This record gives sequence, structure tokens and C-alpha cells, in this order.
Amino acid sequence: MENILKFIHMIGLSIWIGSMVTWAFFAPKLNKFDPSKNTTSVLRDLFSKISWISYAVALIAGIGIRLTVDNGASDWSVVIGALLLAGAVIAFHSVATNISDALRGVFNGVMLLLALVSLYLATIYI
Repeated sequence: MENILKFIHMIGLSIWIGSMVTWAFFAPKLNKFDPSKNTTSVLRDLFSKISWISYAVALIAGIGIRLTVDNGASDWSVVIGALLLAGAVIAFHSVATNISDALRGVFNGVMLLLALVSLYLATIYI
């Protein structure tokens, strides 16, 4: 069971990070090709759903690992803590629509950094 949870956790993290990186590369280009921003809005909603679902999968699997692993449980608490912090930053980024582009870029960088830290921690504890 532990190995299945670890696999699910890693898949969730991979999709979560992949959706963030993909959106970061394509969003600026879409704004140039789609002046009405209809396509951009639809794709933003799609990537947001993919991102939040994969985040939830990674978090739930991480909590499951934390509860089932006898040794190293405190290590998994660090991974879960990093995921929770990343989720808080992402949630704030999602609702804070009236911030400058520079500050939004900072939040994007922090989100990606926290996601990569979560992935790194998960890989070293597996």
C-alpha cells in the first residue's frame, strides 16, 4: 500500500508542476494571439482544475503516506508542510486579482519553487 501511495503522490506532484510550468510558458503567448481573451480564459480554467486536482491527489497521498509509514513519518510531515504552504500561496495568488504583474510574477516563482521543493523532498524520502 505504501508504494502505491508513493507512486500516486509522485504522479500528482508531476502533473501539478507540469501544469504550472506549461501554463507559465503559454499564457503570455496566448494573450498576444487572443485579444478577446476568451481562449485564454477557458485554458486558464482548465489548467486551474488540472492543477488543483493533481495538488489534492499529491496532498492526500502524502497524508496517507504519513499515516502508514512507521519510520520517517516526521520526514513526510515536512513534505506535507511544503505542500500546504504552496497551496496557501496558490490560493492567495488565485484570489488576489488586483496585484501588479511584477508581484504576480513573484508569486509564480514562489509557487514553482515550493512545488519543486515538495518534489525534491518527496524523492529523497521515498
